[in-house]
Amino acid sequence: MSLYRQLSLFIITLFLVVSPLLSFAASIPRLSAPPIGERWYSVNMGDERVGFSHLKITETADGYEIFSEGSVKMLVMGFSREAVARETYLVNKDLSLKSFSVEQTIDGSPMKLKGEVTGKGVKVVIESAGNKKEKTLKAKGKLLPPPAVNLYPFMQGAMPGKPCRVQMLDVEGVKVKEVKIQVIGEEILPGGVKAIHFQNDLYTFVDNDVWLDAAGNTIKESVRDGLVVTQAEDAQSAGRFIAEAVLAKKDLILDFSLIKVDTPIKNPGELKKLEISFSGIPTAIPLLQGAGQKGDRLADGSVRFTLEIAPYKAKASPAAYDKTAFAPYLESSARILADNPEIISKATEIVGAEKDQLKIVEKLTNWVATTVKGAVTDSQSPLETLKKGSGNCQSHARLYTSLARAAGIPTRFVSGLVYAPGQGFLYHSWAESYLGEWVAVDPTFGQLPVDAGHIKLVEGDSPEDMSLLAGVVGKLKARVIEQKY
Repeated sequence: MSLYRQLSLFIITLFLVVSPLLSFAASIPRLSAPPIGERWYSVNMGDERVGFSHLKITETADGYEIFSEGSVKMLVMGFSREAVARETYLVNKDLSLKSFSVEQTIDGSPMKLKGEVTGKGVKVVIESAGNKKEKTLKAKGKLLPPPAVNLYPFMQGAMPGKPCRVQMLDVEGVKVKEVKIQVIGEEILPGGVKAIHFQNDLYTFVDNDVWLDAAGNTIKESVRDGLVVTQAEDAQSAGRFIAEAVLAKKDLILDFSLIKVDTPIKNPGELKKLEISFSGIPTAIPLLQGAGQKGDRLADGSVRFTLEIAPYKAKASPAAYDKTAFAPYLESSARILADNPEIISKATEIVGAEKDQLKIVEKLTNWVATTVKGAVTDSQSPLETLKKGSGNCQSHARLYTSLARAAGIPTRFVSGLVYAPGQGFLYHSWAESYLGEWVAVDPTFGQLPVDAGHIKLVEGDSPEDMSLLAGVVGKLKARVIEQKY
């Protein structure tokens, strides 16, 4: 196995389950149960973030469910590596494996695994490239899922200098592997945090170091003396990263966030009506209505969206709405710069002497779509977009929203899904302007109104708004019900 594969597999199998409280005295209390709850981690190479991972442990009637997911894209020694994984393991009270389900995509090649531990070994069903096959892996004694490897020895009372050997299910190689884990000792990490340092020999010739805090949480993991570092982070930071990354359509999370459909949508720009259902939308997320969209939550927990888009004709004059009620959609905010002199000047230049609101919106939409080139970049301010002339969909939408508000058009920033022919649904940002009713505008694609392949999930662009979007990334599955042209 190459060094490159070793590094990527280390990350994607997500060995992030934590150790117990450990004191290096003669008597060491054993952990009776794994830590329940969620943990988030960033994956970094040098100063560049190349992915994330997420771990969740919940208690069941006779053991625990361990769920892990993650996405990473990195370049090592001139080779690019992309990996996405979602893994669910059911284990006994002692963390020994009972059954598992794994979906992983390595460099664009998807594979699904399902299996259970029997008296004869591990029965595994493998689906890859349209083929399905079964095999039985030999295993003697307890077998651990990857996320439990580092936790298990400490539940057994591991001591410094006394290696512990465990059997692990290798989900990429589809085999049983022996791993040696050794406690190094207690250390103080930057910031004065006490940590327990240990190493494993998961991959030959590569040092795999892990540090855990006194509460039993993984603080940091390091491969090859810091070549790849996995660092704990809070849920809010992880949510902001995921939301920004999916809207920027960054490669490191694109496969993870892509929502494929059972029936392709041939020409979304020509759709008159699209009816589609999604599973995986939490009940805490409100279903947004209007601007050609209707959402209904069904009895089975899924959500049905009906999108009907028709050419729009202005229904109101500039003075026909309550300015007080629409004040929030005319004001500046941290990332919508409606009162900036440069933005006001550019809006005045684009609009000229035009007074008709619909034509003003058309002018602004076309100007942003034709002037600002698409780019896979981090989020930036409208002024940066104006000066650079390039940006991602958020950059287009924020600049348009700033210009429209500066021109006196109530406008809001929205995000959700857009259908990309040949791929599926991607996360995307656009805007809605009020012209007697809310009208969806896409300044990235120059659409007024947007096509029926746009599904709004969030209104607003604050970190709190974006956190709602992050809550559904990687969890949605779609089924096309009807499409009319």
